[in-house]
Amino acid sequence: MTKKLLIVEEALRDLKAHWFEYIKTIDKGAENLGWHVDVACHKDAAPEILTAFSALPVFEHSRYLDSKKKKLPGEKHYGFILHSIRIRKTLQSLFHNTSYSEVFVPTVLIHHLLAWYYILKFTKKGPAHVTLFFVTNPGVWDANRKRAFFPKSTIILKYLLRLFKSLVKSNIVTLAVETQGAKSEFEKLSGLPFKLLPHPVPFEQNVQERSALVNGSRNSKNIHFACYGFARHEKGSDLLKAAIEQILKDDPGFEGHFSIQWTDPFKMPDGTNCAPGEILTRSPKVNIINRALMSNEYNRLLEQTDCMILPYRNSSYHARVSRVAIEAAANGIPIIYTKDGWLEETVVNYGAGIGVADEEIDGIVAAIYQMQESLERFKILAQNVTPKARAYYSPRHFVELLFNTQQIPSYIRQDITT
Repeated sequence: MTKKLLIVEEALRDLKAHWFEYIKTIDKGAENLGWHVDVACHKDAAPEILTAFSALPVFEHSRYLDSKKKKLPGEKHYGFILHSIRIRKTLQSLFHNTSYSEVFVPTVLIHHLLAWYYILKFTKKGPAHVTLFFVTNPGVWDANRKRAFFPKSTIILKYLLRLFKSLVKSNIVTLAVETQGAKSEFEKLSGLPFKLLPHPVPFEQNVQERSALVNGSRNSKNIHFACYGFARHEKGSDLLKAAIEQILKDDPGFEGHFSIQWTDPFKMPDGTNCAPGEILTRSPKVNIINRALMSNEYNRLLEQTDCMILPYRNSSYHARVSRVAIEAAANGIPIIYTKDGWLEETVVNYGAGIGVADEEIDGIVAAIYQMQESLERFKILAQNVTPKARAYYSPRHFVELLFNTQQIPSYIRQDITT
């Protein structure tokens, strides 16, 4: 009998954000283990999505995609109930027609919990097992104490999570996250166990080939620094911009060069727009990538990158994954990263690089110069742990953990189980 997995993602409508590549990675990994995979997606899914998957375009509503639509009066207070009612109706119809032994829900929000609780508790034709996967964590970062705290608004989330206690205990539901920080926060809030499922990334390039390419292509201090992924305030793009401007102003003879992906201006907290600006756009030492990158183009850029700069703010990323950081670590690329959050945890265990204090422009500047002086040492350190990074973040490892069939290599066993 064929094992059947259903991946449920209401926001899978186009190729924006991370859902398409993320789900494609899991879909392929599961099929390699002999599973048939269906993907429940948005009704208006793009042709590429319908072609790539055994797609079921069933969702009319998406909490993420509908966030800018006009709301009903008072909806901010009861919106999580309304959305669960909508999702429950769609899912019940889906499960009435097809049986699944496993269901994976990759972007669970508070707005989905009542729907899944009702289906699993009161519906006869529900799935055998569901993994509810949370990519946003409940804690808010306290920059002074360098730790997260729970705002009063999490009381509803706490109550809804505890509804699943018996379902978790009977192994009908698995609650899961992708970072140790998020796991700790959710377990403290709910009192329930959360499974750690590290973000899966396919790695096609041979590490030794890339190492030889990079080692033979760099001259003197002409290091290629890069920051890929759409520019955002939470990613510290404004901090990196200021750091590069400072270097270009104070050191006209700076030998390095930069590539920054900046497709559109973004809003700062004060409401102003942040764009690359004239200094960066006119400098021959800066390449502004103003469009989305195709996979093959992105992989070529990774091959040419000596150091990744990721000054992400802990207010947004203290317990949140960066796919770019994983890709850098898995390709032996040193990283300049923000300390005290998931980035530091990842680089310390699976990569190499230089940590800087949160939102500190001078620290980014100093790290760039330090990397320029010591790139070879950091590159050797990064490449030494590349096999470990690739094993931990591999799609096969993810789906084996998802299906509880993992064969954990001894050198990453401790990281997974602690």
